[in-house]
Amino acid sequence: MSKQARNSMAAIMTVLVTIVMWMTAIIGVIFLLSVGAAIYANSNGGSINGTSISISDETGSLPALIAGLIGGLVVIPAIIYVCIQLRRILATLAEGDPFVPENAMRLTRIATAIAVTQLLRIGVGLVLGLSYEQARVGFNIDLIAWASVAALFILSQVFREGTRLRDEEKMTI
Repeated sequence: MSKQARNSMAAIMTVLVTIVMWMTAIIGVIFLLSVGAAIYANSNGGSINGTSISISDETGSLPALIAGLIGGLVVIPAIIYVCIQLRRILATLAEGDPFVPENAMRLTRIATAIAVTQLLRIGVGLVLGLSYEQARVGFNIDLIAWASVAALFILSQVFREGTRLRDEEKMTI
């Protein structure tokens, strides 16, 4: 594959990651404002009445709304953070040299962000389940997310080793 083809693929992927990042931010803000309004409505007897807006909460219990709010506060920044790291990796690919030590760290950061998000999801579910007697807690482990974490940690080690070997090769005569 030519250098031009690699650079164009990196450019396409950068655009896609950027779109995902901004869509997550926009939808995330709308989601957080909606859930926040629903929590406020729930705490005020189930409705908010204003001059031009009326919100009634007939769908969600307070524990479910709180779980949604906390989940959004964890997942939305995590997705944006992962997108930022991916854009930095793609920038090195566009330059023609993705095997740099920083990319190994970026892959490790992505894996850590996904792992922390999954642990927080489990922790929030347990805390809400113990805090609210009417909350029903289902305990499940997202195997795909954990497999992704493992794969990203492995890839970060591959990048570290590839970078080391390349630097070692440059030093030999």
